[in-house]
Amino acid sequence: MAATLEETDQISEFDYDSDDETAPGPFSLTKLTEIASTTAEKNCTLVKLAEGGYHKVYDVLSDGEPVGMVARVAAPAFPKDKLESEIATMQYVASHTSIHTPRVHVWNSNGNNSVGLEYMILEKISGVSASDVWDTLSLESKKVTVSEVADHIIQLFRLRFDAGGSLYNDTDGNRVVGPIISIPFYRALDGYIRFDQPVDITLASYRGPFRTATAYMRSSLDAELRLVEDQREHILEYELEGDEKRLEQGRRALTKAVKLCAVYPGDVCVSEPLTSPDKSFSLRMDDFRLSNIMINKETGHVTGIIDFEGATVAPLWECAYIPRWLQDHNEWDGSYEGGSAEDKKILRELFLEKVQELDPTGEWIRASDRGRPFREFAHLSGFQVGVWASQEEWVDERLEWTKTHPGVAFPS
Repeated sequence: MAATLEETDQISEFDYDSDDETAPGPFSLTKLTEIASTTAEKNCTLVKLAEGGYHKVYDVLSDGEPVGMVARVAAPAFPKDKLESEIATMQYVASHTSIHTPRVHVWNSNGNNSVGLEYMILEKISGVSASDVWDTLSLESKKVTVSEVADHIIQLFRLRFDAGGSLYNDTDGNRVVGPIISIPFYRALDGYIRFDQPVDITLASYRGPFRTATAYMRSSLDAELRLVEDQREHILEYELEGDEKRLEQGRRALTKAVKLCAVYPGDVCVSEPLTSPDKSFSLRMDDFRLSNIMINKETGHVTGIIDFEGATVAPLWECAYIPRWLQDHNEWDGSYEGGSAEDKKILRELFLEKVQELDPTGEWIRASDRGRPFREFAHLSGFQVGVWASQEEWVDERLEWTKTHPGVAFPS
């Protein structure tokens, strides 16, 4: 098979930074079109809207006109239960909040289906992606968007669970917390396949669900240490250019980070007093970017939220975060997305004012303020051994701090 195929009306494939044997094979656009036509009950065509390392998204048209649906195909980069979790999460959010999530019309998570990869056909949310118009949107319209995003985040924060992981539907149709869907357990990251063979079975025992924050924090660290053990030669050759010292530094830092989990943050609740003491986990959106917020381009009103992949049930301090596009880009949790520093400051202050108005208990603000250093640790925990090779001093500082400040975050 050629490394790259021309996308036609019949066939397509994902462009992965790997060789032919490990990259996902082509899938059938013809079969996907047939399924879309059956779902819409009319003859349809597909027009590609977007493509990333994980998905291709197609607008579903009939006689050249949109039918209000999109088709999405996923590359086999995830644990096999990713699609089931994403659908269960969208359904749960739709039934427990006022947030508009896409209705899923049909889906198939069996990679051996007629299309050739897992897929779903779902509602096309009205409006435009906020990222497409943010630079030209008036400040007043941006304030409308930010106020409604704050409302959505508080609604998600109020959803409480007694364990961490990801949401699924059980055989009786109930939503339950099961194994987590997160980057350390992906086979590929942004189009780069890390290992020739899937490792999800090897790492299954590290995916939860988690009854404590310590177990939640340890999961990705333990998984990376397992991969360093099982895939040592591969990691050394393809990720570290044969640098044995760097591999050992990374392994040592990871081992220390596991110890740090037990005391920092461990199971200290940073938002006490809790409204639900026995349920210290909430729902965290993994990808609350402007591109996943659909808005009315004239008014800024949010019409819906898309892309719930990787949404996780996480400790409260992990869920109480300001979106990256509102943070200063110089902060570790900030980004260049979202406009000028001046506009971001205005909108960030508005966001926090709205949160305080919507959450008179102050629980979100406490979890956000006290939990920020812990979120930094959680952010680092998803990195690979090569990154951890330069983090040993960072871990040592916090291990030393916890000896005299148990349960207290290291000063930011």
